[in-house]
Amino acid sequence: MRFSSRIPLELEPNPWSVRLAERRAAGADLVDLSEANPTRTGLTPRAWIPLDTWERGVLERYEPDPRGSYAARLAIGDYYASRGRTIDCESIVLTASTSEAYAHLFRLLADPGETVLVPRPSYPLFVPLARAEGVAVATYDVGGYRADDVDLDAIERAIGPRTRAIVVVQPNHPTGSCLDSEQVRTLDALAARRGLAIIADEVFGDYPWPPEFRPGGRAGGRVARARSASDEPPMTSGLPSFAGDREALTFVLSGLSKVCGLPQMKAAWIVVAGSAAARAPAMERLTWLADLFLSVSAPAQAALPKWLHERHDFQQRTRERIALNLGQLAAAQTRGAAHTLQHAHGGWVGVLRFPQRRTDEQWALDLLEAGVILHPGHFYDYEVDSIMVTSLIIEPREFARGLERIEAVIARG
Repeated sequence: MRFSSRIPLELEPNPWSVRLAERRAAGADLVDLSEANPTRTGLTPRAWIPLDTWERGVLERYEPDPRGSYAARLAIGDYYASRGRTIDCESIVLTASTSEAYAHLFRLLADPGETVLVPRPSYPLFVPLARAEGVAVATYDVGGYRADDVDLDAIERAIGPRTRAIVVVQPNHPTGSCLDSEQVRTLDALAARRGLAIIADEVFGDYPWPPEFRPGGRAGGRVARARSASDEPPMTSGLPSFAGDREALTFVLSGLSKVCGLPQMKAAWIVVAGSAAARAPAMERLTWLADLFLSVSAPAQAALPKWLHERHDFQQRTRERIALNLGQLAAAQTRGAAHTLQHAHGGWVGVLRFPQRRTDEQWALDLLEAGVILHPGHFYDYEVDSIMVTSLIIEPREFARGLERIEAVIARG
């Protein structure tokens, strides 16, 4: 049987994944510092809607709007209003996930063989998603080990004759790099001038890091200390956004997975911005695509306004968790730990530089033997060696246990 070349010919797991499966099968005591699912780290939202509290009519009637229900889109508009952005709910389309949103937008913007620009390092899903849609990928650098090195000139140099869109992750995952408001305006103007669309993934936009852990901050040494729940809470304002008035045709992505800590509810959205002349035909075509799938369930749409309204408790607890674990990393550096934390603007993973005496894959394998799961940097297309990526939403006592094991492995040489 012949299969499409858009699917990889070989789907064999890498050596790290094989060894991880073996360790789990053997019942090893593993501290999973790669876990970024909030429902598995004790951060499940406290507000909930049992099935029997939904109106029976929601479950009995099927009256789909390809953009999503009006009430859900209105609630999303209110979410952006709380972040200081005015969004027309008629310019919102719901999807089941941001991955589905990317697939829709790649179909919308590029013919087979045309190109989208994506950041590097970043999500490992861009290449397979684009490949599945027959779209080519080119990359631009977002500063392999620094969070303040997004080079707008590099983006412009990467634009080719077949480029159709620029993907921006704001803040980037895992580097935590983030364009500031002036850079957002500059990139908007560049895309408009070159006739390109912008796809802005802002799923982590509600999670800025405390100032001392941002580029230019003074975390580490005698300045930083582990935070406790009684400390002043970290700042809660969002990071710069592409939502709002834009020159270039712009698609802003987010969803319940990170905004509310509800990845299992499978509801996300696309906000369409740009000039009226560009936005109207884009909305028509995006609505047509969404109508082919109608992928967001009616119960999820009915509950979305309440989930968004109740998001603040989850977000506050998540920010506190991130700050606590960042404080533990700073305290480890104060103790003389041989791994260092990359400062970042936001997100809920941290990038660690290990001693360069081993590759990142070898470090990851050695850590597995010591009972720690940590992602090697090459999973995210890092070209800098000895980079490891840790989740920052792990329960703090478990995080501390993992750090102890990491320090022991490094100390052994």
